Amino acid sequence: MSDGYTKKRRRLTQKQEKFVEAVASGSAPTLTSAYTEAGYQVNGKGSTLRTNASRLAKKPHVAPIIEERKAAYTAHAAASLAGRRNYVLQRLREEADNPDSRASERISALALLAKASGALDDAKERETKRSTATEADLIEELHNRLSPYVDEPLDVTPEGVDTPDSVDDT
Repeated sequence: MSDGYTKKRRRLTQKQEKFVEAVASGSAPTLTSAYTEAGYQVNGKGSTLRTNASRLAKKPHVAPIIEERKAAYTAHAAASLAGRRNYVLQRLREEADNPDSRASERISALALLAKASGALDDAKERETKRSTATEADLIEELHNRLSPYVDEPLDVTPEGVDTPDSVDDT
């Protein structure tokens, strides 16, 4: 049910738009530099600039747009990174399977693929990862390593440890 009132988003000025873009994209390392890049006045104390930049970033019609654009930039960067990773892995697979390549090139491609998949991580690397891992991380690693060999996940919960499924609510 509508009460006939819908809140319109206030339009940004050109300077605000430039500020939002600089902050969201990360092209400006600080709010103050984004503020000055956007064309706001730079004369005065540095503390005044910092205060004004901070106030602008917190304005109710500016802050949500900064967050939306940051999220969009982050999503785009993640998709781009995943695309580049897939491209590199595909090219390595092609090289590893190419009978016209020299054996050393195929072996190098296979070694890189194995490293990317974690198939050949050495004991020192595993120890480093495991020393900071939580119990859940270790159990997940165990399940991942065993999944090619067992159909159902094994219960690896230590005896005497309550799990969410084993707690008696009576």
